[in-house]
Amino acid sequence: MKNKPENVIMTEGDPKKIIFRFAQPLIFANLFQQLYNTMDTIIVGKINGDEALAAVGVSFAVTMVMIAVATGTGIGTSVLIAKYCGAGNKSKVKTGISTVRIYSLGMPFMFLYNVQASVFSALGNSKTPFHLLVMSSLLNIGLDLMFVGGFSMGVSGAAWATFIAQGVSAVISFLLLTDKVYRKGHERAEFSFFSGAVLKEMSSYAAVSVIQQSVVSVGMLIVQSAVNPFGSDVLAGYTAASKIDSFAIMPFIACGNAVSTYTAQNLGAGKKERIREGYKASVLLCAGIAVIEFAVIMLLRRRFLGFFMDLSSSSASAIETGMGYMTDLAFCYIIMGINSSFNGMLRGLGCLKLFLSGSIINLTFRIIFTYALVSVIGVSAVWLSMPAGWVLSFIYGRVGYRIMCKKRDSAGISDI
Repeated sequence: MKNKPENVIMTEGDPKKIIFRFAQPLIFANLFQQLYNTMDTIIVGKINGDEALAAVGVSFAVTMVMIAVATGTGIGTSVLIAKYCGAGNKSKVKTGISTVRIYSLGMPFMFLYNVQASVFSALGNSKTPFHLLVMSSLLNIGLDLMFVGGFSMGVSGAAWATFIAQGVSAVISFLLLTDKVYRKGHERAEFSFFSGAVLKEMSSYAAVSVIQQSVVSVGMLIVQSAVNPFGSDVLAGYTAASKIDSFAIMPFIACGNAVSTYTAQNLGAGKKERIREGYKASVLLCAGIAVIEFAVIMLLRRRFLGFFMDLSSSSASAIETGMGYMTDLAFCYIIMGINSSFNGMLRGLGCLKLFLSGSIINLTFRIIFTYALVSVIGVSAVWLSMPAGWVLSFIYGRVGYRIMCKKRDSAGISDI
């Protein structure tokens, strides 16, 4: 009995089935990663108390920027390799993968894993990164319990647990990718081990994604600082709700990444007419997810807060803040899904400047919206700025894309 192929061929078949099939492991991987990041926080806080939890919080800003750089590098790399893959240019695919492997060796494990996971996704394989992430997550949680609880290592124990888990995952990913590149000995002559030209092109894609991800992380911290003047009770409710929100947005981010790979492969294959159908499929998937999330959040939002707060002793203002945050955004996740899908298509098409400028406009507007209205409508201005920014970003991107298409008709890129 033959095993099913791991790689999803995105240039043939029903776009809806392809997007749904490819996005599922990405969605679960993102949710699983968010789960074990949250477990780190819960374990340290439960075992070592508020001071240790505060120490983890202090490092959060720096950690988020590092993750943003690693994620951006991976996204940028995957778009180019997916384009080569769609064009059927195996030589460039292998050269690109090899060049990624060499420059990744100088990076920390987090960078190495993110880049290699993105390469697997670019080739149409979203299951291998998911399996590696599940393994890494379980190992991380187990080491957290052992180092923090058993060995009483505190915050440093959590850091070592993450480092070891990511290291193991990165090494296994590296070996799997190496095997994929060198699986057939006679194919060695088909590609270069390292290409400066490929690295330059790859870096141009990665640089835009790195800047965009970093801007998002820094911008979010600026916006969230508007909550601090409202006091610790409101901050507690906001923090708990933002943790839940981070789970809710992960499926939409995964759908956007799936569209990027799908678009890049079909662009490389010269099948531009399929790109519109892939975008529509992602929007449809996001709509379904948004409806489910709305129902779940409205039914269980108080119980979700209980995972992070002691509702019996928490103040009314803390609970009210958390409930208000979740309720308001539950109505708006479909907007995030549409915007994420559209941005994924822009990345896949190589419209990097438009994608980056849209992200900067989004966050600039969020900061202005928040600080202009926070004294008028209260702390809700902080989270209401998010859907407002999503709408503006989508409108800007859509109009910018139409204008760009009119200028590039001769290149054969048609409007969606």
